[in-house]
Amino acid sequence: MTRKDVTFLSGNLKLAGHLYVPDGASKSKLPAIVAVHPFGGVKEQTTGVYAEKLSDELGYITLAFDRRHQGSSEGEPRQLEDGYGMLEDIKSAVTYLSTLDHVDPARIGVLGFREIPKPTLEGILVQAGQARIDYARGGEVQYLPIVPTKEEITKDTTNLMSEASDYYLTSRGGYETSINRTAVWSYDQLANFDAFAYLDWIAPRPVLLIAGSKADTLHFSEDAYKKCKEPKELYLIEGATHIELFDHGVPKVLPKLKVSQYHNLL
Repeated sequence: MTRKDVTFLSGNLKLAGHLYVPDGASKSKLPAIVAVHPFGGVKEQTTGVYAEKLSDELGYITLAFDRRHQGSSEGEPRQLEDGYGMLEDIKSAVTYLSTLDHVDPARIGVLGFREIPKPTLEGILVQAGQARIDYARGGEVQYLPIVPTKEEITKDTTNLMSEASDYYLTSRGGYETSINRTAVWSYDQLANFDAFAYLDWIAPRPVLLIAGSKADTLHFSEDAYKKCKEPKELYLIEGATHIELFDHGVPKVLPKLKVSQYHNLL
């Protein structure tokens, strides 16, 4: 398996990615997977881990990339979470893979992670609106932290946020372009974005949801499963938490991807 630095356009923005290609890929057209990083992440973190493993061990061509406003990709202001822009970036990544000679455009899947920390909306939308106005007047972009620092963790901190702090703010998963902050008006962007609105449209293409049985975010997977049509599956990694599946739990996930009907379909 080899990794290559690539760029591709999403609208008028240049996005940065890592393309993972298994050995011997030039001899035939292979299935491919787009790996999409979670809130506040970059391609060098968990999506890169999965992209590398899926290519090296399962033989996929994979693309991990930085979404607009994030990491090494273009987009101002920096660290803005834009749900609809994310969808365009994913479609652009699929388009890019479809142009490669060694990719079968009829067999491209998407791997993503659901992690959207939401503060209490009371007051945050007013703050976001004012932040937009201040920026339009030439002011600085206003930011909020995404995860707490070690010193900020208390007994009331959720398990998800405690584990996210240990992942993103330490050598375990931290990376220089993954900055622990998001533009304040990310939250008014996300308030108007529903990633589950058209899940039933995915069928008859398959959906595989994998979650830790102890994940704070398990309800996202359960809700998504209810809205998807067949073929679909919700697979639980017993005893695992959300953040554990970012790195330590990868060996528990890969066997499921290898033997599932979804691997055969791709």
